[in-house]
Amino acid sequence: MRRRTLASGILAATAALALTACTNTGQNGSRTSTTPTKAPAAELAEAAGRVKNDTFKMTMTVKIDTTDARLDGAMDPAKKIGAFTATTKRGGTSVMEWRILGDVVYLKTNTPSLPGATNKPWRRINQAESASLAEGFDGAKMANPLTQAINVQRPSARHFTGSFATTAVAKALSVPTLNGSSSATPAPTVAFTADLDDQGRLTRYHLDVPRTKGGTYPLELTYSDFGTPVTVQAPPADQVAGTR
Repeated sequence: MRRRTLASGILAATAALALTACTNTGQNGSRTSTTPTKAPAAELAEAAGRVKNDTFKMTMTVKIDTTDARLDGAMDPAKKIGAFTATTKRGGTSVMEWRILGDVVYLKTNTPSLPGATNKPWRRINQAESASLAEGFDGAKMANPLTQAINVQRPSARHFTGSFATTAVAKALSVPTLNGSSSATPAPTVAFTADLDDQGRLTRYHLDVPRTKGGTYPLELTYSDFGTPVTVQAPPADQVAGTR
């Protein structure tokens, strides 16, 4: 089974990502509420850009048809390390754990279709797939469309609405775009909502992602615990079954 990116790899492996829940977005550090002075688009772009420069915890929730799934993890964008757990519910429950150290990715899963052993539960993803897969978990990359948003409005001090190009969503989330062979025609833009905390940091954004067969599915990302140290270690060598 190929694991090319978070959305195209994990969604293919688990049939989808989903669940409509949010994590606690309480942040570390002092809180100072201020009246916005920047244009909405500029403030939102700055907040999205800041995700690249700090550690954070994140949750992604998605629902596709009857599949609910949730991705929870923590990441250090500068060091390119992270640890994530993907839980997918469709009849039964599938759990996949990922550890990312640069372009090296380790996987542990209870999914019956994937190999594993009681004494060697981890696998190292082969180099041809691991680099793009690691990129697919990049929560900072996922926020990037917000830096190119259009028609941005600020209904309240920390809540934003707007849209961005469908192609930007596909690139940031590593999902395929609709093409000429599809019976559906993709909308050129995707609407979103987003929230910042009182220090101007991105804490949540929601969008409906276009599907290759037409229609959309809801996706929500939350960010929290900025600045929390993120430490990721490779599994013990005697627990790694080999390269897949």
